[in-house]
Amino acid sequence: MFSSLAPPGRGHTTRPIVTGTSVLGLKYAGGVMLAADTLASYGGMAKYKDCRRLVSIDDTVLIGAGGEFSDFQAIQQLLEANALESRCMSGLYHDEDNSSNNAKETWNYLRAVMYNRRNKMDPLWNDLVVAGLDERSKP
Repeated sequence: MFSSLAPPGRGHTTRPIVTGTSVLGLKYAGGVMLAADTLASYGGMAKYKDCRRLVSIDDTVLIGAGGEFSDFQAIQQLLEANALESRCMSGLYHDEDNSSNNAKETWNYLRAVMYNRRNKMDPLWNDLVVAGLDERSKP
């Protein structure tokens, strides 16, 4: 009768499979710096040796992620789509400062996305580090 509550063809990830770790963020007098290793593990085995886990969203925001690599790729695609939409819509609406998203806005957006996914019992299995400039171009 009712064998599963999930729709056919859809299952939720119950634990991360391909994971990465070690993202480090530093703030210094002239800016910010992120560093990450490129190794991704499949279970307990070091499998992928060139996984890029630092992504530049635009000229002012850099994101690093540990955790499930496919979830990080989904976050990256989501942020790139939002950046493209923002660039396309910037000519339609008058912005007072006419600037792109800063690091604080990106962090708040990601916080809401991750909270929303967690409430739907389909969390993104990532730890994120967001670095960049604020609205005054300060780190």
